[in-house]
Amino acid sequence: MTLFSYARRSRFIRHNSIFFVGAIAVGALNYLYYPVMGRLLDTISFGEVQTLISLFVQSTIFLSVLGLVTVNIVANYRSVERRDMVVREFEQLALLISVALALLAIVFARQLAQFLHFHSVWPFVLLMIAMVLSVPFTFRSAFLRGKQRFGLVSTGNLVSAGGKLLFAILFVLLGFGTNGAIGGLVAAQLVAFGLVAYWATKVGLKQAGSGSIVRLPKLPIILPELRYALLVFIGSLIITLQYSIDIVVIKHYFDPHTAGIYAGVATVARIIFFATASIAMVLMSMVRIDADPGVNRKLGVKSVVLLVAVALPITLLCVINPHAVIQLLMGKDYISAADLLPRLSITVFIISLLNVIVSYYLALRRFAIAPLLLVGAGITYCLVLMQHATLSAVVNSLLIGSLSMLFILGMWMGAMRLRSL
Repeated sequence: MTLFSYARRSRFIRHNSIFFVGAIAVGALNYLYYPVMGRLLDTISFGEVQTLISLFVQSTIFLSVLGLVTVNIVANYRSVERRDMVVREFEQLALLISVALALLAIVFARQLAQFLHFHSVWPFVLLMIAMVLSVPFTFRSAFLRGKQRFGLVSTGNLVSAGGKLLFAILFVLLGFGTNGAIGGLVAAQLVAFGLVAYWATKVGLKQAGSGSIVRLPKLPIILPELRYALLVFIGSLIITLQYSIDIVVIKHYFDPHTAGIYAGVATVARIIFFATASIAMVLMSMVRIDADPGVNRKLGVKSVVLLVAVALPITLLCVINPHAVIQLLMGKDYISAADLLPRLSITVFIISLLNVIVSYYLALRRFAIAPLLLVGAGITYCLVLMQHATLSAVVNSLLIGSLSMLFILGMWMGAMRLRSL
């Protein structure tokens, strides 16, 4: 069988190809957002936007968690009625959490602005609105992923990413600055939700509209899955913080101009993570708890190989010629910190590999991975807190912490493999 024939027949390659092409297009639009904002805004405002996006990612970790749980439920539940009931109740839980977090952030918006050196509280208000609007979009996208409708998921993500860019450009040109850049995210979420809601209903999600009313979830329905949700929360939180905590740390400890320059370099390095994130997403929807271990293992190995094939060339480019890459993607204003890009790119490559490994064991519901991740994360955070006098020190701490986490997981995986022989 030729390589082309294998690729055409393989469901794994087909799904990854569809989602990867979509993810590359989405990633291109998401990353185009940063260079465009970097040129339309001054460095201080751009640093604010990057910080807000990092806060958005961190504050919606719970939403990513419940979305991943939904993918696992849709992929593994045999009863359609039970499946939809559990999905709806998890959506109610997510809406309740998002509204509570939004209210809390709005109450303490002034303190947040002072802590992160913002001049206005309105960007935080807009960010919380975007978070609430993300709930219904996330759950319908997760349902489509669980049904392996990656083309529809990719289209919805494209609308979201493209809408964010277009609306943000419009609002910033109208003079709204940081508020306009975040307002683009709010407007895009509204448009994208309308599309994925329609598609999810057509694919089979029943009574999806009832999830729009905020109410207390029916705990007896979701209680059996909450332990698994906690596992996914730990895994997702640690991976998310691993690639985003540096932005918040630097925004707090350094002046706004320096933080803005670093944000531009970090944006370039994160291309590696977001270009490969689709591989982990496809893996989670294809791994079956009741499948033969050998079949699941092959999917895991193929995913790691695919990740290396995609991420390694990007990483090498950033390592070999960082100044040219920064000049091309972010502009000359960010060249002063280009020497950080090689180490930061290697760090993000390691975190991307960790993301695939962790996603594989989350799909299999291996609870033993949680304490290992906590130990690895603890090493990273301790290093960052102790060594943050310079930008280089923060990057070195993140690199050493990520290597430590990979080593710990590698030892655990090796021990499990030996026990199974």
